[in-house]
Amino acid sequence: MGQTEIMTLGAVATSIITILSAYLIVVKVISPTKKRISFWFTTWERFMIDWAGEEARPGRDRVPGVMERLNSIDGELRNNGGGSLKDAIDRIEDRLDSGADTFNRIESDIENLNIRMTDIEKRS
Repeated sequence: MGQTEIMTLGAVATSIITILSAYLIVVKVISPTKKRISFWFTTWERFMIDWAGEEARPGRDRVPGVMERLNSIDGELRNNGGGSLKDAIDRIEDRLDSGADTFNRIESDIENLNIRMTDIEKRS
């Protein structure tokens, strides 16, 4: 084998090694990285759609964004004249307080009746 053939064989081997190395770099490094980057872009896109909401489209109702939903929840947590969740809770609390007052009054009346009954029994 001549020196020219050895140099040609060396150049071919170097080319093959370079091509295989490039292939391994693409398969082992760039491909998984591309999958991760694609995953994060998809996640970010979904988050932004949820945040901003979506307009109605054929076969799908409008989806309000996060800020609109938070404003709706905030409205339920403030008194608005009777229709909010806070108003309903306030009414329930007033009824419970009124019921507790009534219960305490009844309990006091029963205790007074017991005292009277005891007094009547002692007299007889």
